Amino acid sequence: MKTSWDKLMRYAPEREYPLAPLQLDEAARIVEQTMQKAGIKTKKTARPIRAAALAAAIAALLCVSAFAAFRLGWFDRLFGGSAALVESKVTAYDETAQYDVTLPSYTEEEQAMIAEGTMQVPEQAEVAETGVSAKTDEFVFTLDSMLASKDTLYAVLRIEARTQEAEQELAVWRETSFLDRERNGALLVLAQNNTGEGHEREWKNGGMGMDILEVDDGTAYALLTNNGGEFAPGDLILFDMSYHGENFDLFEVPVPEQLEEELTISLDTSRYAGKSYCWDTATITPISFRLDGSGGVGHDETTVTLMLKDGTSFSLTTPGNGAYAPYGTYGALGFSGTGSGGDSRIKDNWRFSRLLDLNELASITVDGVTYPLE
Repeated sequence: MKTSWDKLMRYAPEREYPLAPLQLDEAARIVEQTMQKAGIKTKKTARPIRAAALAAAIAALLCVSAFAAFRLGWFDRLFGGSAALVESKVTAYDETAQYDVTLPSYTEEEQAMIAEGTMQVPEQAEVAETGVSAKTDEFVFTLDSMLASKDTLYAVLRIEARTQEAEQELAVWRETSFLDRERNGALLVLAQNNTGEGHEREWKNGGMGMDILEVDDGTAYALLTNNGGEFAPGDLILFDMSYHGENFDLFEVPVPEQLEEELTISLDTSRYAGKSYCWDTATITPISFRLDGSGGVGHDETTVTLMLKDGTSFSLTTPGNGAYAPYGTYGALGFSGTGSGGDSRIKDNWRFSRLLDLNELASITVDGVTYPLE
């Protein structure tokens, strides 16, 4: 009894997270996963353990919002029930565990240039001995969880203010416009691939950004995104921070186990005869949609529509790529368009605002041509 209860209570939250009530199907999913995580086999388990597990499950439903936030993570809060599609690929980081955490290294030539003052590099934060965490004079940054595919990366970061000024910065961050944050040098943390040739270029890293999800008494949770980059298992993801003229490298961690599920569709290149660009491949994962091709100007006029087997149809684009849908609804959450620079390769990448079950996809339409999926 004690062992089963201890296993279950590993997933109880240390603090409450205010969430909207879950739908019945989501609540049922939490009960089922609670039973599984506690190692309960309902057909062969002794009666006292079944009773205790049932009581624990009822208690979980009574505080379902807080329980879900801790057990299923921020991805469940953002994407609702569709987060179950990627749950096994979301890596959570334990603050008491040991991880392979590093800081950027430099060649002897680069070190000499740094010593001479001819090469400027960020300062390095103080990295904690356990977990994935680092601190500066103003903040403590702790990696909560990460999800990565071949071209898209999400990371949830906890940010704790260490000074009154830093606490005020977090308090007003969400209410401050993007332009004002840029103009004032507001806090910004980015997650980038820092491995291999070309990692410093946009083709390798795509569009990077940060959104603060919640602020409570000097502690914020931020979602870092890298949209349309390139990621492979073992690549080092560098978290770096800028804050009113200060620049710090926080830490590097390897890309965790990747989300590998994807569909690849060859597109009709004859559709682009006479145009300045040509898409030849579409790649779809539960979290993103990518087009690869060649060319230059004009590809921002691309239109993409997806049709599900239940008749649901949604667009990722409008002319000019101006569509940004709320979390949890079908549509595009963000867009990144990139050219290779060295040749004519181009790629466009959209993150889904509601995660997609590829088995439910009936067809895609790209620039007016529909491609049925069998």
